[in-house]
Amino acid sequence: MGRAPIAGLQFASLRTAAIFVLCAMLLLVPGKLFAADGFAPGSVCHISTDTSVSYRDAIQKPETWECDSEQFDWFADRHIIRHDLSGATGPPAYPRFLSFDRNEFERLIVRVEGTDGSIISRTYGFRDLKLGSSSLRAMIELPDLGVPVKSIAMIHEGGYYPDAFVRAEISRHAETPAVAGYYHLLAALLCGLLLSPAIFDLIFYRALRETFLIYHGLFCLMAMVQTASVSGLLPMATALSYDAELMITYLSLDLMIAATFLFAYHFLESSKLPASRRRWLLGLAAIAVANGLIGTFLIDWFAGYIDYLYFAVLVGLFAAYYVVLTFARRNGSRVATFLTVGITPLFFVILTQTIGVYLYGEAFNFDETWPQNFALLFEVIATAVAVADRFMIIRRQRDRAILTARDLEMISEHDELTGLRNRRSLEIRYPELVRDGFHAMAVVDLDDFKSINDDFGHPVGDRVIRSAAWALSPGDDNDVVAFRMGGEEFLLLLRGEDAAEKAERRRRSMTARIFTAVEELDRPVTASMGFVDFAEWKVRETTDGFISLYAKADRLLYEAKCAGRNTTRKEKLSPVGPLQRLSRRSRV
Repeated sequence: MGRAPIAGLQFASLRTAAIFVLCAMLLLVPGKLFAADGFAPGSVCHISTDTSVSYRDAIQKPETWECDSEQFDWFADRHIIRHDLSGATGPPAYPRFLSFDRNEFERLIVRVEGTDGSIISRTYGFRDLKLGSSSLRAMIELPDLGVPVKSIAMIHEGGYYPDAFVRAEISRHAETPAVAGYYHLLAALLCGLLLSPAIFDLIFYRALRETFLIYHGLFCLMAMVQTASVSGLLPMATALSYDAELMITYLSLDLMIAATFLFAYHFLESSKLPASRRRWLLGLAAIAVANGLIGTFLIDWFAGYIDYLYFAVLVGLFAAYYVVLTFARRNGSRVATFLTVGITPLFFVILTQTIGVYLYGEAFNFDETWPQNFALLFEVIATAVAVADRFMIIRRQRDRAILTARDLEMISEHDELTGLRNRRSLEIRYPELVRDGFHAMAVVDLDDFKSINDDFGHPVGDRVIRSAAWALSPGDDNDVVAFRMGGEEFLLLLRGEDAAEKAERRRRSMTARIFTAVEELDRPVTASMGFVDFAEWKVRETTDGFISLYAKADRLLYEAKCAGRNTTRKEKLSPVGPLQRLSRRSRV
């Protein structure tokens, strides 16, 4: 055999040996696609089985696991979800928190395996979960192995939505503190801001009795409950069951929307919205409540179509509401603009959810918690501004009404010629004045006034009456009140130890005042007075007491006239004893 064939055989042997060694090396090096346990680094795989199959049993057959989708056997008793972290380095290799969508379950076993083979398992009930950034999120704290984590497995039993653990976020730091974080403090602040207008509504309702305040307060209250429930404050502050929590979360939104429509029904100006269009709002409120009840209690009846139905109805309600508000705005409604601007952010949040449900179905993952919270705050502020604007209008109307009432009171209780209070005012205010300490009555009458009218005419007589009234008017003296009883007769009510002296000074000043003010007169005009002090009389406050006192003072005035005019007759009444009722018709 020559060298050439031998060399060829040697080369073939070397090539075979090289291939053999290369294959052996590949077997010793970890594969790029699959680890030694059969799961790809960084993969998220799951399997649905019954409770008799343990995690150790399940991982023996990695080919039976689903790693490319979120499809589960929803009727299985146990779902195992495994997150592979074997390829992680740095902080991601040392996770401490697991965050996921919050849904009720019976038991959750979390199994953390380290790269050194160490394993720690913990079991959680639904109530053991910590709230995340909202009531839609939950989190748990993972055990610290002290070494890089190889995998995290979650064994989910007795609940719905195991796919939430496929989308779970594994991190070194919590998305919010485990007890109460900034999100919860902010939510509590928002709840306080939402509730404040409701308190003021109740206070103002007691005074104004305006129905729209009740529905605005209900709207603010439901907005507060909705914010507290979706932000995680409700489960944090109460021991409600998860079903009760969901019911409150769902219904509070629809009741809030219904309250919005009822508020608009009572708040929009009646002149800007016809009754037929206004009745739309009552219908919209009823549909909103029915939609909420169906979406809360009849979910199983509609199965996978409930979200499509619920959001379709909700968008339709908002569209009809916009039609009503637009019609009111075109008719010049002042408040319709506030209501339109206020509802718009919430409408966009709901519209986003609706588009997502119809286009992406269950794959749509939009956490509306904080957009909705701020939308509700914006609406509460906008409607509160509208209510405040209405209060300003009501206040202006009230001020005008008060001024009108005062004008009418001035007209009805004051003498047009002199400006003094008239007899009607005396009859109304007499008991109050007596309680305030007025204890003396003086009836003053101009002497021989008929001759003034006959000799100088009624215009001059009117000027004499006005001058006499000016002399009798109290001015800055709070212890004197003057009334014109009619014609040339006046009445004074007085208090104080010098009441008689004050009355007498005013009677005498009438002559000087009239003579100075009325130049046409060629003789002085005097006045006579009957004065009664009834400080010790027991029945002075009653109507009969006033009539008796007036009759007594009138009789004393008559005596002064008979005594030659331009004089006064006085009398102090004793504590007991009836007065004789006399009038000028009884004079002889």
